[in-house]
Amino acid sequence: MESLPKITDRVRLPLAIKVPPYLLDHQFQGKAVLPAVEAMEILAASTLAHLPGTAVHCIRDAGFDKFLVISEGCDALNAYNDLEVLDNGTVISRLITKTRSKKAMITRTLEHATLCFQGVSIASEAPPLEIPAFSDPSSSKYHISVETIYKSLVPFGPHYHNLKDGVTISEEDAMGRVYAPSWGAAPAGLLGSPFPLDAAFHAACVWGQRYAGLVGFPVGFGLRRLFAPTRSGSTHTARIFPKKVHPDRFLADIWITDMDGALQEAVLDVVMRDVSGGRIKPPSWIVSDAAEGKGSDTKY
Repeated sequence: MESLPKITDRVRLPLAIKVPPYLLDHQFQGKAVLPAVEAMEILAASTLAHLPGTAVHCIRDAGFDKFLVISEGCDALNAYNDLEVLDNGTVISRLITKTRSKKAMITRTLEHATLCFQGVSIASEAPPLEIPAFSDPSSSKYHISVETIYKSLVPFGPHYHNLKDGVTISEEDAMGRVYAPSWGAAPAGLLGSPFPLDAAFHAACVWGQRYAGLVGFPVGFGLRRLFAPTRSGSTHTARIFPKKVHPDRFLADIWITDMDGALQEAVLDVVMRDVSGGRIKPPSWIVSDAAEGKGSDTKY
């Protein structure tokens, strides 16, 4: 039996995370929370600064298990990047915060995001991934306007209204144009603009409300591979291909291309989970008959 990789280096790097006003528009149950796309950028930048040459454009086995809440009036978050380097070359990066109870005088550590950087760099070989074929144009499709999405289905503030022209969904897939705003408060970083992938998550959430009967947030994925990071001021096409529905979550693949169809990034085995414990339900008007009876490991 092959031995498990061993940790060869471990370090805890302090992070001072600035809170620009646009982040306050990303909310869950009335509280602003750090988006997964921002957590990835923060960890990638910190990791690359400490370990130059790390292949941050290939992320595996990501998890976003606990929201990092942004308190009202907060302009910076104190956090840490817990780094581990394994002898097989894998770099594990964790975004953590520490809180102290005044009554019990106990320090509590919370883990908000975990990423594994492993594999190829952005300048490596041509994309080995092939975008799946979209569903038959004659199949039943359902279009939801951008106004309806951000009023009733994904009630984020205006800085996160980046699904252009709404989303078109069927039981087999979803597609929408996603936008990277060009205002200066959110420049594209190492992993590109955070907004196109975040908007693609919105499209996946809409699909889940109609065909899985749940309101899902991204809590992890198997692989994110970037080939040409998105840039501010650009528009892209996001395609979502659901793979499996469970009672409280569903899995999907997300493909983002430029407007000419060239692959820019792929995020595979995305886990969209109901993080409310069933307290938040989709509005009845969007749930399709196909969602009834789903939830017992339905495959696509």
